[in-house]
Amino acid sequence: MDAPPVQYVTTSDGLRIAYGVSGAGTPLLFLPGVFYHVQLAWQYPGLEPWLRVLAERFQLIQVDPRGTGMSSREVGEGHAREHYQMDIDAVLRRLNPGPFVLLAASGGVDLALDYAIAHPENIVALLLGTSGTSKVNTPIFEMLPAADWEVFLHAIVPRTRTREEANKIVELIHQASDQRNYLLRRRVLYGPGEIEAALERLQVSSLVMHARDYALTPVEEGMKIAQHSGGRFVLIDGADPWGDPEQGIRAIEAFLASLPTPNSGTSQHADAALSDREIEVLRLVAEGKSNQQIADELVISVNTVNRHVSNIFDKIGVANRAQATAYAKDHGLA
Repeated sequence: MDAPPVQYVTTSDGLRIAYGVSGAGTPLLFLPGVFYHVQLAWQYPGLEPWLRVLAERFQLIQVDPRGTGMSSREVGEGHAREHYQMDIDAVLRRLNPGPFVLLAASGGVDLALDYAIAHPENIVALLLGTSGTSKVNTPIFEMLPAADWEVFLHAIVPRTRTREEANKIVELIHQASDQRNYLLRRRVLYGPGEIEAALERLQVSSLVMHARDYALTPVEEGMKIAQHSGGRFVLIDGADPWGDPEQGIRAIEAFLASLPTPNSGTSQHADAALSDREIEVLRLVAEGKSNQQIADELVISVNTVNRHVSNIFDKIGVANRAQATAYAKDHGLA
């Protein structure tokens, strides 16, 4: 499969963000963490097979956050982690995918957590690849790149890669990132103790996958991520941060299949138990609107929308917005 065409959107603070869409099916936003480039990622050893299997099963959404890939490289003064949410929000507003699966690994986990905590209603499931807590291995990931960027790039290449593959990886990283932007991004990630607290605030179902042979992040770190998030943990083979794609996709499919579905015994006329206002809210949920957007459209408070959504979920027997959307379509309400 070829790399998708590059598209652009402008953030609220004026930066141009590159994104690409490939495949069909349930939307899935992928934040690989280690390497961002909408097109060159399809040449990156270890990452390319992941993109291929994901695009075969999902509508795959790639984003180059500011300072990376084909997006604006000059991130400006006052750089902060929340700025990356502007990048994600800008792309999602353009695409309006409805409820989606969010997959992230390495440093992308921090960005994914921020989004999932702020917008749980938009997430079908949160899938977290190899990552660690509290900026694990700070000497390698912060001190070394600050001291010698070239040595750092060679140090993070898995030892299982051939010399040719290693040289290609380093060459691709040179095209997709630079020392300054890498260090800026690294410095604004969650600090000691912060990521654990964030994980415990999650309100969405999560799966943690950890590549057993990835030398820079021990398996115990993945176990901590799962423990703090309350998610399911699975070890997969591989020395890259994303692990083996075939094992990973099987774990993802099994996890998504295990999520609660609308009660099979629900009456086909169960929508009669919903009030007119609840049906109106359900239709807007099925359109992919957030609770705040629904509140704005109906000119009611977001707390009232929260209450309506909770009541709707209870009445129709669903656990999340994706299931509510499916219910609405099945019952002719969307």
